[in-house]
Amino acid sequence: MAIPGISLPGLSLSPTPGGGGAQGIQGLLGGLTPGAKTGQLDPNVLMQLIQMIMQLLQQQGGMSQEQAQQALEGLTGGMGGGGEAGAAGGAGNAGNAGNAGNAGGAEAAGAMTAPMQAAGQAQEAMNGARQLGDAFAGILGSGGPTVAVLDDFSQAGGHGDEIAGLIASGGATAAKYNINTGGDLAGNIANSLSGVISRVQNGAQVDAVNLSQQMFQESGNSAAVQQRIAQLQAMGIPVVVAAGNGGPGQQNTLARGAALQVENSARGSEARASSSGAGNVRSEGSFTSQATANVSVQAARAHAQGQNVQQIQQTVQQQAAAQGGSLNAR
Repeated sequence: MAIPGISLPGLSLSPTPGGGGAQGIQGLLGGLTPGAKTGQLDPNVLMQLIQMIMQLLQQQGGMSQEQAQQALEGLTGGMGGGGEAGAAGGAGNAGNAGNAGNAGGAEAAGAMTAPMQAAGQAQEAMNGARQLGDAFAGILGSGGPTVAVLDDFSQAGGHGDEIAGLIASGGATAAKYNINTGGDLAGNIANSLSGVISRVQNGAQVDAVNLSQQMFQESGNSAAVQQRIAQLQAMGIPVVVAAGNGGPGQQNTLARGAALQVENSARGSEARASSSGAGNVRSEGSFTSQATANVSVQAARAHAQGQNVQQIQQTVQQQAAAQGGSLNAR
């Protein structure tokens, strides 16, 4: 489904789920400086741009409407922080200048409160901008294959960012889906898988799905996870899951039906690590989550070359066998 075109001064964008909007956005600077005063942003133009980005994020970036709205509120709410900070600074000067009397003291006290409020708004803007940036990066991409990464992105630098970084180092774009949103984990995973399905149905490129999380407890939503894994693979997209770190006697109950279930070998060894669960392909990693990131890149490359799920499974297994039984770390 095409996103309605948005007209900007000197520029007309009609982004579609194929990357056309991304190319147009790169040329926005001319349209953002209308009038005689070069370099001055038109607020109306800026808001149109933000709204267009929000549509792209929802339809191609895998963000839900609620997530996109929260990010936008954080970003635009923080935009006012600079103005309040400036007003606060003026109040502070007035307080210092009026040093004699209680009025001066009151103004100075007010000057201390407003910057704190502005700082809070600035932090909200940073959080909103980070969410938008992560999702928008998935749209622009790096020119390589795209891997949908379902992981814990609740904190910067956490497990999700580690796995996304490994995938990016292999030359693939990581489209991030945060599954640490409270409540039942399997239910959150099922919802994220639905988001990936919607993204693909809207024309976005997804070459593999990575699920490296280690918390694989059964729940009433486990069947929903497996149903969505089957649906994605019927659409031609391989799902790659970690076998888990509970040892060979523990199985990943959410992995049933996934094309690639990844066990890990210790660095420098082709043998399965004693802590790893059992899977159908092996790769190097300190944990199965790292090994899964490696396999996800290999699977995404094969998909980008036009292979179907069965062919991808065979290709990755053959690559591991050619390297002695385990895919070496990149």
